[in-house]
Amino acid sequence: MAEFADLRALIGPPELRPPSVLWESLEAELGLALPADYKMLAETYPSLKFDDFLGWFHPGIPADPATTAQGMKDVLEPLRVRLEGEEWIDFIDENGGRAKRSPFPVYPEPRGVLQWGMTDNGDRCLWLTSGAPDEWTIVIERSRWWHFQGGLIDFLVGVLTQQVQCPLFPTDFPESMDVEQSLD
Repeated sequence: MAEFADLRALIGPPELRPPSVLWESLEAELGLALPADYKMLAETYPSLKFDDFLGWFHPGIPADPATTAQGMKDVLEPLRVRLEGEEWIDFIDENGGRAKRSPFPVYPEPRGVLQWGMTDNGDRCLWLTSGAPDEWTIVIERSRWWHFQGGLIDFLVGVLTQQVQCPLFPTDFPESMDVEQSLD
């Protein structure tokens, strides 16, 4: 299991001061608590883009918790609309096994997926909000689904060190350890 220090060792110290996040207000607007590793990442770094491909959204941009919560919901609407017309979707498990199965529900449905990032290829980077927040696992979606049985920091450290291969990402990701930090 990766630790936050492992991620920091890979990407270096913060170059910009991250925006503050009103966690209690944001979680009240969302109607759920968020994982501790996500909060630690947000309290340490601004928005991040890994190897000019994988983007992580900072919850303090914009600063208003109601706007952030609504944005987290709105970004899922196209996925929700698309899934309403599909009964079965190609699903790839973390061991490369494939099956046809129903997609995960979309937040705010119970145990629904909630987006935390996106790639330049249009892959949605999501949490499966099942169980306690620190037990949430990672789901990557772009017409197909891939489920990683670990949390955000485990996933980031795994893909950045290429110990975890997401079959929806390019096989050469990451080509470099360039990490862009921004306040937008």
